[in-house]
Amino acid sequence: METTQNVFAQLSGQDDNLGDSELRVAYLDALRGQGRHVHVFLATPTTDYSARFATTPDVTFYEDRVSWARAMNATARPVYAFNAGEINPRPGVFPGPRLVKEATRAVSNGGIVLAAGIGIRNAQDVSSVKFDSAFRDAAVMSWRDQGSRDAAGFGGFAPDWAYSLGRATADWAKPDERPLLAITFRFDRPWPGDEWLAAVRAFARATSTRIVTVTQVARDSPRAVRLAEALRGDYLEPPSMRHDALDEYVRAVYRQSLAVISDRAHGLIMGASEGAYPIGSGSDPHKISRLLAAVGLGDLVGRYDQFGDFALRFETHLPTLAPAVNVARAEIADLTARIRAAMDAVA
Repeated sequence: METTQNVFAQLSGQDDNLGDSELRVAYLDALRGQGRHVHVFLATPTTDYSARFATTPDVTFYEDRVSWARAMNATARPVYAFNAGEINPRPGVFPGPRLVKEATRAVSNGGIVLAAGIGIRNAQDVSSVKFDSAFRDAAVMSWRDQGSRDAAGFGGFAPDWAYSLGRATADWAKPDERPLLAITFRFDRPWPGDEWLAAVRAFARATSTRIVTVTQVARDSPRAVRLAEALRGDYLEPPSMRHDALDEYVRAVYRQSLAVISDRAHGLIMGASEGAYPIGSGSDPHKISRLLAAVGLGDLVGRYDQFGDFALRFETHLPTLAPAVNVARAEIADLTARIRAAMDAVA
């Protein structure tokens, strides 16, 4: 008799941040498979964020956590998947009591716990955090960068789930067929300044590219408009902030871009996944440095005042992009295989 394995995942994220849905859509793909049904708690299923999640027969979405948890508690051998993405644990025990209770209940019902693709916001500041055994001893425990893993002191690591999306590297346009230089920046960081602006304009001239700015996070739109004006470029306003439409729009820009310059981690990751070389430039680049270094693309990530040097070295690094993305995707495929093997063991 065929049976269905039930997987329970919380995949909520910020409604206006495309990167949040990108990584979790990829995570959901890893949890799906023949003979499985995934129960997803999105918190608010009728939003710009939730539009990125396609409705399929093997996935049920919940807006009520109580109903989601009740369904898990009534299931034998459930798979409980912690949310992927960034965490910012405060001093004390992580995860909180509710999540620990849910995970413990899943194991007591004969199931397993998964924790994959998680990153610590401030990896240098977790000495006062105690990670609960329900999280620490998950059947698969994988961080999304080495800095997070090293700070926590347990588990493995693999690249961020979002690297697995995008076109195959063999289908990328060649560098000389990419006329754009894409820029997307956070709204809540210091303005980069005149020296940086001049360096970016010079880089565009040297590479014969046209400067465009895009927005992946709704709150960043005013910054994108201002940057376009200051750089004498064009702001490419998306037709919609629904994540399904925004994903298509932004990726179409990156497929035409030689490079993407950003202090948004998933601006850089999405650009890389479409063949635009990621140049990380910011006032506080520690997080983006970790996420790019995880796939060997951290050499052109740094402070605003380092951009001129990055521009000089750009051409020598350009050929490394496709191999790095291929390796990242292979490592994510390996993580996916380990997840599915762990689920098969309790099916």
